[in-house]
Amino acid sequence: MKIGVIGAATVGMTLAVRLAAAGHEVSVASRRGPQNLSTLLADSGVPLTPATTGQAMEADVVFLAVPWTRVRDVLTPGIAWGGRILVDTTNIFLSYAPDFRVDDLHGESGSEIVARLAPSARVVKAFNTLPFAKMFAPAPSGLQRVIPVAGDDDVAVSVVAGLIEAMGLHPLGLGSLADGGRRMEVGGPFSGFELLTPIGREVRA
Repeated sequence: MKIGVIGAATVGMTLAVRLAAAGHEVSVASRRGPQNLSTLLADSGVPLTPATTGQAMEADVVFLAVPWTRVRDVLTPGIAWGGRILVDTTNIFLSYAPDFRVDDLHGESGSEIVARLAPSARVVKAFNTLPFAKMFAPAPSGLQRVIPVAGDDDVAVSVVAGLIEAMGLHPLGLGSLADGGRRMEVGGPFSGFELLTPIGREVRA
């Protein structure tokens, strides 16, 4: 599968490396531009292709892995997504430590805003509930870490769930962006909550 990752910090690079290691064709874009990404990607140990943001957006599945404050810079009007899958990994922080500030969305979830900014994409929320150092840390023997996932398109959610499984994690469907997205967001019950399950056991919300 062709996968585009927009963002080359911890979240974007971790996902890119894991997805490439699982056998997918992965391109990575950042505001630094493809030329400045070449050394970073070459040192990753897996085949990753530097790309422009526009090129990364042409993939079958696109991971949005930029800070919340940059989402509107990336999801500009007029992008023709054509039903491609957009995975929203963002959290709604306006600033980070030591002065954490969270955006006031006036009752909406961040993923609903992302879906409105990319109306022709099938938006799926995932990979935002745990710090990545914990999310991809080795699990105790016989256990897998559970990754919540939410979306309004069942096929798109299923595709993303398959990618979660390919990275050695266990997907947990939480329903729609409006419901599941809120439960995964900062302050929601799944935000910061680490859940492990025996390998091969089904988990239900």
